[in-house]
Amino acid sequence: MLTDSRIHPRVETDFEVKVGIPGDNSGARIISMSVGGIAILGNHQLEDVLKLDNADANGVLEHIVSFSMPGGELSEICRLVHVRRLSQENYEFGLKFIDLNPQDTVIIADYVDRHRRG
Repeated sequence: MLTDSRIHPRVETDFEVKVGIPGDNSGARIISMSVGGIAILGNHQLEDVLKLDNADANGVLEHIVSFSMPGGELSEICRLVHVRRLSQENYEFGLKFIDLNPQDTVIIADYVDRHRRG
């Protein structure tokens, strides 16, 4: 049996998300989150944005991710850490938060804590 070796507890979510600027992304959704990062369900258009947008000199891909959740409107810088193709059109993208400010950390941690307890 596999165990989850994540540093931060993760909970399932369903929040609309916009990645990049202007950030439409055709209905992309955050499907899980922790204070360490998020998983996004999206299509090939989002894959194009995430794989080609904002690569630095070392090829590291960082993106501005904006979403609303109980407690506030958040805009965070995230780094793409994995892409998994789920079907012909759907992908799961794992993004790690880079330098969450203390206020946003509290908002996300409170949300995760409330939803882990049921």
